[in-house]
Amino acid sequence: MSETKSTVVIEGGEESGEEGAEEVAARPPESKARKVAERTWWLPWLLGAAVLLVAVLVITGAFGGSKDQTPEQQMQNKKAALPSSAHTVVYEITGAGKSPEIRYVVDGAATSEKVEKVDLPWRKELHITVGPSVGIAQILAANSDADQISCSVTVDGQVVSQGVAPGQFSTVSCSAVVRPSAK
Repeated sequence: MSETKSTVVIEGGEESGEEGAEEVAARPPESKARKVAERTWWLPWLLGAAVLLVAVLVITGAFGGSKDQTPEQQMQNKKAALPSSAHTVVYEITGAGKSPEIRYVVDGAATSEKVEKVDLPWRKELHITVGPSVGIAQILAANSDADQISCSVTVDGQVVSQGVAPGQFSTVSCSAVVRPSAK
């Protein structure tokens, strides 16, 4: 048998050329995760610095926030800059006898009211505010046993919608879009 001479690297970088030298635990091969972590050690520091910078900017109000006004006051100021206007809306129903039911929009948006068994002719005047979006003026009326029923919608003195429904037990409706006027 022949003896071979081996070189073993021992911790600390020393080489041993002795025959039969015991192998000291060598470093295991590095994993990919460890290699990535060693190359990107600076990434958590960069992210932390960015978060800290954003926090400082938010606290100091560097993003254009007004220091003198509360968020509610800022919202009111923005709403005041948008167009809105007040209008007078007049609903009229004409015909003979009684109408079993009349429905109409009262606020220019979604709220409606209903009146029943109304003597005709009937008239209702409302004051609404619209803006920044458009408003709606709408009326619907039913006829009992009269020959016809008619409706009209007037906004600020101008008739904007008219309708006639002939015959007994008919229904008539009138509607209009009310736009906000510029200030």
